[in-house]
Amino acid sequence: MVFESKKELELELENIPHYPKPKRLLEQYETPASIASHMLWEAYMWGDVVGKRVLEPGCGTAKFAIGALLLGSKLAVCIDIDEDVVSFANRVLEEKYPLLRPRVLLVVGDFRDLEVSSVDTVFMNPPFGVYRKNRGLDLQFLRKALSTARSAYTIHKFTEFLDKLVYELADSYGFRVLRREYFNFPIPMMFETHRRKVYRVKTVFYVLKRVE
Repeated sequence: MVFESKKELELELENIPHYPKPKRLLEQYETPASIASHMLWEAYMWGDVVGKRVLEPGCGTAKFAIGALLLGSKLAVCIDIDEDVVSFANRVLEEKYPLLRPRVLLVVGDFRDLEVSSVDTVFMNPPFGVYRKNRGLDLQFLRKALSTARSAYTIHKFTEFLDKLVYELADSYGFRVLRREYFNFPIPMMFETHRRKVYRVKTVFYVLKRVE
């Protein structure tokens, strides 16, 4: 499928069904189609999508993988620790995108413990670390991503300390931060602990590429 604009891609991603039973402790906050399409379009413009092998750790419903394949990626590897959400993603692919399904490898496992080779580009929205046991998990995902691929498109809950660490990590792995952009990431009322209809979290989107 060929999209003439980022907006067309966003409209397509909005059609991906929502996972009906997100788990609070896994911080399964779905990436809005507007943000996912923006990240994917950036990668498309940087030449990191067409013909590339992409990886989506913490994949959820595989929104990034589906978008990348629709934009011309060769294949996608999707990893999530939650077997239920991987089964849901598989059902979405089989029912809505049967032509894409043969080009997707779905894996149940902890991204940090897996060895993935021959991957060009990583797309991810790792856990933000809202819950204490998840603190620093997004940076663990980032370390693994930078040791796995040549390009990474990733979004994190913003703090000045994290921002400093991202630049330090990029440098230590031979990467450069080519773009940094802020988003107000909407989290709807999903769990019993939520008291607002929508929470808006300041996040930062990074484009990182290995220095060749």
